[in-house]
Amino acid sequence: MGGAAVSRLVLALLLGATLYVASLVAWPIERIEVVGIAHLERARVLEVADLYPGDPWLWATSGRLEALRNDPWVLEARLERPRVGAVRIVVRERVPVATLATPEGSVGLAADGTRLPGAEPTGPLIEGFGNDRTLEALQIAALLPTAERIAYNPAGFTVDWEGRHLWIRNLENLRVWLPRVNMIRGNDVAIYSWGVSIRR
Repeated sequence: MGGAAVSRLVLALLLGATLYVASLVAWPIERIEVVGIAHLERARVLEVADLYPGDPWLWATSGRLEALRNDPWVLEARLERPRVGAVRIVVRERVPVATLATPEGSVGLAADGTRLPGAEPTGPLIEGFGNDRTLEALQIAALLPTAERIAYNPAGFTVDWEGRHLWIRNLENLRVWLPRVNMIRGNDVAIYSWGVSIRR
């Protein structure tokens, strides 16, 4: 390698080092805004993202949010840099829609079935045994938003709903017969593929 080539390499390395150092000190983060949080605390978001005022603004990238995205309460998180020195973390949280009974105690459930530790009891209580049918139970809860309890077993679902006991073999049967069920008056209603059975 000739002397000129070596000189160019040294200059390139010096320039790269200079730019790197400049990126660390020239544009520090002056302001961090966190929006969209209800359950999570701002300090916790910044801790997980490892972002603080004074950190290099150019190094505040979306990759810093990977750990935050792994939090069960976080459905989506993105990082914006609206201007030099400013960072905005936009969070979309999961919302508890039901409560799942487990051997360890009750835990909140999001609509996609994600367990939300620390959630206040809300929506219907879901419990059961056999193969896990929690996602189906959540879909039943969406169709019957006033349901108080949904219990499942290998045979089907029992729903405490508006003072009645509703038995459903599967979710598809409920979808088919739901318009008629809303008009049925009876203490015990069972929905089959062939129709509806009522006990008054």
